[in-house]
Amino acid sequence: MHDQPEAVRAIISWLGTLFSHISEVLQSALTSLIATVNRQLAAYGLEASNTSIMLAIGVVTLLAAAILMRLLGSGAASRRTGAAKSLADTTRFPRRLGIMAAALFVMVLAGWSVFAPLASAALAPGVISPDGHRQTVQHLEGGIIRTIHVREGDVVKAGTPLVTLDDTRAKALDAELRERFLYLLASQARLEAEQTEADDIGFPQKLLLDSNEMKKVVDGQRQLFLSRRAAHQGRLQILDARIRQLQEQNVGLREMIKAEDEQTALIDEEMQGVQTLIDKGLERKPRLLALRRGSADIAATKASNHAKIAENEQQIGETRLQLVTVGEERQEKIGSELAEVRRVLAEVKGQLPSREDMLIRTVIRAPIDGTVMNVRINTETGVVAPGQPLLDIVPDGNHLVIDARVRPTDIERIKPGMSARVVLTAYRQRSLPLIHGRLRSISADSMADERTGQPYFLAKVDVAPEDLAALQQVTLMPGMPAEIMLMDGEQSVFAYLLGPVLDSARRSLREN
Repeated sequence: MHDQPEAVRAIISWLGTLFSHISEVLQSALTSLIATVNRQLAAYGLEASNTSIMLAIGVVTLLAAAILMRLLGSGAASRRTGAAKSLADTTRFPRRLGIMAAALFVMVLAGWSVFAPLASAALAPGVISPDGHRQTVQHLEGGIIRTIHVREGDVVKAGTPLVTLDDTRAKALDAELRERFLYLLASQARLEAEQTEADDIGFPQKLLLDSNEMKKVVDGQRQLFLSRRAAHQGRLQILDARIRQLQEQNVGLREMIKAEDEQTALIDEEMQGVQTLIDKGLERKPRLLALRRGSADIAATKASNHAKIAENEQQIGETRLQLVTVGEERQEKIGSELAEVRRVLAEVKGQLPSREDMLIRTVIRAPIDGTVMNVRINTETGVVAPGQPLLDIVPDGNHLVIDARVRPTDIERIKPGMSARVVLTAYRQRSLPLIHGRLRSISADSMADERTGQPYFLAKVDVAPEDLAALQQVTLMPGMPAEIMLMDGEQSVFAYLLGPVLDSARRSLREN
């Protein structure tokens, strides 16, 4: 059951191949003939199109056939013996001439169909738009309107003031932040001087400018530097004085111990003499005991003085440790304050551009060249909310772009850089010159029409400037409809006519 469809498909495929070979042979022969004629014409400084050459060949062939048939007819007539000519003899030459003319016409038509080029293009509807989209002007923070500089339909250049907002709040915030920045900068310089125990503060050059604001900041930090240094030095001096006092006490105690040693030596010597007298019975023992009591009292006083010296030495060591601790604590405190100041300074420094930008943006300027449209504000002293649309600017039409919608079935033939022809469907084509363009880009993915849901690929077509200059009698407006022909090559009439037949034959008689 499958043999017959297979055989039919084989026959159709063979016929298609045969037609292709015949077309190639015919085209090759005619190409060779036309090339020979072109070379001969070029030798005489002449040139002609392929169609003209084909017509000339046909005319020459027709004349040659007519002359030949005339000669043949004359020879046949002379051989007759005067008999009356029949109707067939009378009409033989016209019939032959008609056949030759028909054959010539078929030959010329076949040659023309092989060589005559037909432009192949993908059609796509589109609209004219400026090179850029309509931009809506907004303000980030909002504010109070001071002045409206433009009206509906005004043509503006990029940077032209559109609306001026009240800048009182922006100036106050900017001044406050700058004052804080200068204060932190001066504080950083003061803390760095304290950290290195410098004699004076090395302020940055920007803080030494001749202005009252900077002078106040510098003087305040210098006074704070001197007062903090004086307080620290006063604390160190107190500790130094305490150490000196304890050291002087120890010197006095050591002198007392020296005197007590001398007293003890004298008492010991006296005790020896009294003991000798007691042994001889010349002195009483109570006197010896009194001397011993005096020696013991002196020894106790001496021990107490030694203890006081040790206690004072301990206090001296503790005071010296306090000196070191005070210096370390001060450096630690300065380092902590310096780190915090640097952190806040970095934050404030990062906020300065935004505050400055906020002040600059109180004058709202046009982002692009274009025409003011859809103005939504009309009252000065009115309030603008953050992000509220104020007006629209449509880019100028000096450079036009066609937004074309390419069908998904044509996307394989479309490539950036290919030439295009633009037809303005809003005007009569007889009054317009041909507009050329070039495909700039094609979208990477398909889109869908919001209304119909039909898929399409968005293509951008640049229009040639010289063609735009020739359209003096035409006013081009954004949104104007157009039809774009994206030229993807050329093919002969023969290939154009035979192609659908072969495609249909390949698709026919196929089983699922």
